[in-house]
Parts: sequence; structure tokens; C-alpha cells
Amino acid sequence: MDFRTQDRTALELNRQVAERLRPDHLDLPTPCPPWSVRELLRHMVGQHLRFGAVARGEDPDAVSPVEGPQLGADAAATLREAAEILTRSFAEGDETASVLLPELGRPVPLGVLISFHFLDFVVHGWDLAVSIGAPFTPPAKLSDQAFQVGQVIPDASRGPGASFAVKVPVGDDADALARLLGLAGRDPDWAPTGG
Repeated sequence: MDFRTQDRTALELNRQVAERLRPDHLDLPTPCPPWSVRELLRHMVGQHLRFGAVARGEDPDAVSPVEGPQLGADAAATLREAAEILTRSFAEGDETASVLLPELGRPVPLGVLISFHFLDFVVHGWDLAVSIGAPFTPPAKLSDQAFQVGQVIPDASRGPGASFAVKVPVGDDADALARLLGLAGRDPDWAPTGG
């Protein structure tokens, strides 16, 4: 399945949340400790730049450090510009081409990398939104598609120092977004106050 359309939708949802950013939000906590909103945004920008570089056949380490670049004065604009570069890179890339993002440790088809980015950015859209008190309501189908992508995350890739947090149990009656968040190691009831 080609996930470019879903990825663009996730990026648009992220853009809408980021437009609500204020400078006083940058030091707030996030559901992905130990990151603050600033560190989450750096990660998001860095992922856009690194995934885009890989799609273009470039060295991602030459484009951005893993933790992401420093943010400019307008964090939302920095995120938006990185997302535009990424979208162009994904659109021009051959989804069957084998690419290597060093963090993954092995080559994968670009289409698989796009699906991973899509999953990550539905989750990070929620991370950012809940951290700054902004709404985030992806269509249930989008959350369910991201959940299906996330089913391939092995337990060995979870836990401290790993790419993903340990799964968080959610109720059987949980909606698609809550199921996705639990799969990604997020507590769907997280709030900045720990509530």
C-alpha cells in the first residue's frame, strides 16, 4: 500500500496543531519523556529532514543530527518548511527503492519508510497537541491505518533507549486513536499535569 496520501494528511494535522504554538509552550512536558515540546519539535523536524534525505538518496547525517536541528525563531514555520521538503522528497521517490535510515539498522523499501513516518506523525501530532492543549482529531480510518502499520513493531524495539516505548494497555472499547496511542507506548489519558 502506498502511504504517501496518509502521510500528507498526518502532516497537515501536525501543521494545524503547530500553528497554535506559542513561545511559552516550548518548555512544557510531553507524553514522550524526557522531551519537552522544544525537544519533540526538534525530533519532528529532524525526522522530516532525515527521512527526506534518505528518499533523495542522500546521507541523512549530513542533513540533520538524529535529535534534530535547532529550531528557528518560529518553530511552526521550521516544522512546516521541513514537512514541505519531506513531502516533495517522498513524492519524487520510488517506493520500491531500498533505502537505509541508520536508526532502523537495515535497508527497507522507501514505501515501508513512508509508512513508518506516517505512523510516527499521527502519534507525534497527538503528542504535540496534548502537550500544548490543542485539539487533535484524526479521522478514525487514518488512526486505524497507522495502528495496522504499528503492528509490525517488534517488542525488541521497545523500552528505554529503543525507538518505541513499551505498549500501554487500553480498553477493548477504545477508539482507533487510543488503540494507536497505546500501541505506540502512550497513555491516551496523559495530560501535562500528569492527569
